[in-house]
Amino acid sequence: MATQRDIKKRIKSVSNTRKITSTMEMVSTAKMKKMQGRLEMTKPYELKVNEILANLVNSGVTVSEDPHFRESDDPARVLVLQITGNRGLCGSYNTNVIENTMNFKNKLAEEQRDTQVYVVGKKAIAFYNFMKMPMFKSMINPEDKLNFEDAAIIGNELRSLFLSGEFHEIWISYTKVKSSSSQKPTMTRLLPILLEEEEIKDMYPGAQLEFYFEPNPTRIFAYLIQLYLKVKLYTCFLESSFSEQFARRVAMKNASDASSEMIRDLTITYNRARQAKITKEISEIVGGAAALK
Repeated sequence: MATQRDIKKRIKSVSNTRKITSTMEMVSTAKMKKMQGRLEMTKPYELKVNEILANLVNSGVTVSEDPHFRESDDPARVLVLQITGNRGLCGSYNTNVIENTMNFKNKLAEEQRDTQVYVVGKKAIAFYNFMKMPMFKSMINPEDKLNFEDAAIIGNELRSLFLSGEFHEIWISYTKVKSSSSQKPTMTRLLPILLEEEEIKDMYPGAQLEFYFEPNPTRIFAYLIQLYLKVKLYTCFLESSFSEQFARRVAMKNASDASSEMIRDLTITYNRARQAKITKEISEIVGGAAALK
């Protein structure tokens, strides 16, 4: 049975751990709110870009002639941009994204399609290295330091890989924000771009209106395609960062609550051991006094 000194040391150790987890919870909450603010500012911009693109398609711009919309008859080579975090202590956040990517990769393998993974994030890089699985390319996640220019560089790189014919399809594996309290690992296709006329009318009612474009729809369309890819990537990175901080905040809160519960149980155990020791000492005194009579 543990002594009072051992229990006291254990209580102090758990208390120190609770201080760390509580601090990490506050830091994650601050970062999460920061990413939430950036998302709220970016989402309307993304929706407007998509709506303008839909208007251009409805204005008569021939989508089939643009290489960004051209689908291969035999899409044998696929690239997946997988976005995870650089650190752990965030529950199953990184594991869920990796598992979702592996399921998608295995599904394509059954269709005899070669899938390469462009890995973002230290945790995923460590996983692929440990499993000795090849990566097309890897990079550290810029996290909250990500800016639009960083997304533009990655977008231009992926665009070049698609237009050159090295890959027939490019997908993004990330954690999509459904709501402020709900996130889900998602696979979304970046290239070739898919815009169905029915989907355009349902998603962007304003796209059914008649617009006049200057200088002309074709020139605007050529510029807007690159902007569309950059904005989509930027949003995916922001949603992933928000989801990571949300998962870490929840994990640290659960750890802090568990520490408080453990301290409570250890305190009860300590008090019982202390009471038992006092009772034993009183019994020895009473027994000794009785022996002297």
